Amino acid sequence: MTTAKEITDNLIYRAKNIQEFVVERAMPDIPTGLIKFSIQHTAGEKYARIFVPALTQEEAEQMVDEWFQENV
Repeated sequence: MTTAKEITDNLIYRAKNIQEFVVERAMPDIPTGLIKFSIQHTAGEKYARIFVPALTQEEAEQMVDEWFQENV
């Protein structure tokens, strides 16, 4: 069972340690739906740079993958 203190400690830890990571993905067009991240994309280009607040690069990659799955 997770206590209120554990939840609070986790939120404080994340707030103190969050960073912005860049994830590159093939994206001919911007997906429709909710845009959760900052995106740098040039029309006609195959790849986009997605700027994601996360604790690690791996977490950022996972967040982008989940976002793509929601908007396919």
